[in-house]
Amino acid sequence: MKDYVKNFRPPKHIPAVLRYETKPGEYAQVDWGLCDYVDLDGNVRKVPVFVMVLGYSRATYIEFTKRCDIYSFLRCLIHAFEYFGGIPKVMLTDQMKTVVLGMGDDRKPRWHPLFADFAAAIGLVPKVCKVRRPETKGKVERGVQYVKNNFLPGKRFVDLQDLNQQALHWCERINRRIHGTTGERPIDRLREENLSPIPSAERWEKYLHEPRQVSRDGFVSYDGVRYGVPWRYSGREVTVREVNGWVEIWADGTCIARHQKAYRSRATVFCENQYAGLSTAQGYAYPRPQARQISSQQVEVRSLDVYEQLTGVGA
Repeated sequence: MKDYVKNFRPPKHIPAVLRYETKPGEYAQVDWGLCDYVDLDGNVRKVPVFVMVLGYSRATYIEFTKRCDIYSFLRCLIHAFEYFGGIPKVMLTDQMKTVVLGMGDDRKPRWHPLFADFAAAIGLVPKVCKVRRPETKGKVERGVQYVKNNFLPGKRFVDLQDLNQQALHWCERINRRIHGTTGERPIDRLREENLSPIPSAERWEKYLHEPRQVSRDGFVSYDGVRYGVPWRYSGREVTVREVNGWVEIWADGTCIARHQKAYRSRATVFCENQYAGLSTAQGYAYPRPQARQISSQQVEVRSLDVYEQLTGVGA
């Protein structure tokens, strides 16, 4: 019966979509993905991966992270722009909670204020792809799947630093292959992108710092590791900056501690002379003001008329 009725049914309607090819330097597409791996204990874990694909050249950059928060996102963006050697005009993303806090009554995205400030500072225009229209962000979504299906299977790595080093080599390799759609190598088309110049380091330095509070015993938690600082900063607000495999801790515009990044979860890393002078100072960073007895000769007795003149009473 099904075969008989099938001859009388109209063909299934699949709505057509317009294929849009971006101009050089116009668009970058960005997305997060979650990838599975097996840890040392045999447990299946997930690691986030950041993927950026330039629309014209199809040049790809990936980076694995510990977290999918705004600070990790901005750090990955900066690393991607440095890898490509410039900044595109527009960044297209879905409604990822990392940067899109929600949609307003006018259906415009409410961007995370730190991301909005970052985008304005470097001249980047962020846009959200249309809901249920995956073809508007297809390049990067295929990129995430490509990472899962091509890069990760069978991969062996010691820690996140090792994984990202291998990921960088993989990017170099795939960006030198002939792309199936363009018929050209992404590395060659990248030279035609005409990206905006990279700003000075000072311009986006502040976006690489994450706020933290020092614990009472003089440690800052970062990516699951406790890093020590001089005990006099206990309880203080500081910022943490990760650069080239090192973790720097800053306070009042000064780097107060610098550690080689540890990748073992829940590790504790002490700084040199972390508790020097703590016992004599009784735990206080600055001398506590104490009550002091004075002699009666040091107490000046004034007439009440003096206070009335100061307050204007009786004038």
